[in-house]
Amino acid sequence: MARFDGGIFGFIKGKIGAIVARIRYDEVYIATKALKYNIKSEKLKLAQKIFGRRQRLNSQLRKDKKIQDFWKSVSAEGKNDNMKLMIRNKPFVSYESILPGCGFTPPCDDKIIVKDFHFDGFDVVFDFKIERVNTRKLEPPYEVFSILMLDRELEETLDGIIRRKALDGETVSITFENEPQDSFQTFRHLYIQQVHNRMYCAEKAYILIAAIKFNELKNKYEWTDTYFQELHDYIPEDKQIKPGTRIYKSYD
Repeated sequence: MARFDGGIFGFIKGKIGAIVARIRYDEVYIATKALKYNIKSEKLKLAQKIFGRRQRLNSQLRKDKKIQDFWKSVSAEGKNDNMKLMIRNKPFVSYESILPGCGFTPPCDDKIIVKDFHFDGFDVVFDFKIERVNTRKLEPPYEVFSILMLDRELEETLDGIIRRKALDGETVSITFENEPQDSFQTFRHLYIQQVHNRMYCAEKAYILIAAIKFNELKNKYEWTDTYFQELHDYIPEDKQIKPGTRIYKSYD
């Protein structure tokens, strides 16, 4: 049954025969009722898993309030900050891994160059510099954000390894007030101990880095493209799950 929202001149909501009307973002959408899907189709199951991974990735990339505010303001395809980021990363989420090109800033010709990325105790450390197309863009002060992304938790049991679908992450940032000309700066920031503990149980780990600045004179954001790297050999030898260990349950 359908009804008018707010009187006869309001929005129509509900179902009329095979037609369904609904309101999203204050706009009315009308579509035919969805047909029954073959939920046993392997292709559909895979599509559902990848969509779930995109949702989990999006949630982790937007955990920081500053990045939420950033996506609310930038001009990009999508109705809201959640959908803008979802659409931006759609091609870079596969069933097995997050692909190079994934990012938490819109693609940009201004790049952040990263070298010598490593962990020092609980600190993440790397050297960076910004390569600008326009030298007046992204002038200091600006913030550099580093997002550590952990993909699929592995749990050791007596029967083997359980692989869970969790995508976890942690965001840290530093404001840089000055910038040496044509040379690298060092980023060093503490990740909490719990993050490092979870890293040792993750099947894969990624680091995403970008600089973001709100230019008050221009009343708009400026940013670099996101640097993306899949991390390897970051787990201590005594904490590694050896290759070939059987995964007997996969909750993804």
